[in-house]
Amino acid sequence: MRAGPMRHRCMRRGYIEGKDALGQPSKVWGDLGKLWAEINIPSGRMYEAASQMQVTVTAEINIRYRKDVVAGQHLVHDGITYEIIAPLPTNQRDMLKLMCKTVKPK
Repeated sequence: MRAGPMRHRCMRRGYIEGKDALGQPSKVWGDLGKLWAEINIPSGRMYEAASQMQVTVTAEINIRYRKDVVAGQHLVHDGITYEIIAPLPTNQRDMLKLMCKTVKPK
């Protein structure tokens, strides 16, 4: 995959191990690291095709393949938070296509 389309710097967020106010271990929402991505907002025709699979898809985000990206995590770019609905790897395992929807940040 060429690096040219990967022009959006995003922060990946999810649950990490932390401690609550009493020092007990708990899961807290935090940053998991930055990555480069290509964010595509589907056109009307593409959205109609995708709406049969998933009605709430509002963005398709392409990133390099990673094993640690799972549904439910968030990507934040320019103040917009995208929730990952489905990470779809290519057959060559060189790229992940993330089906996402915009959400309010946690």
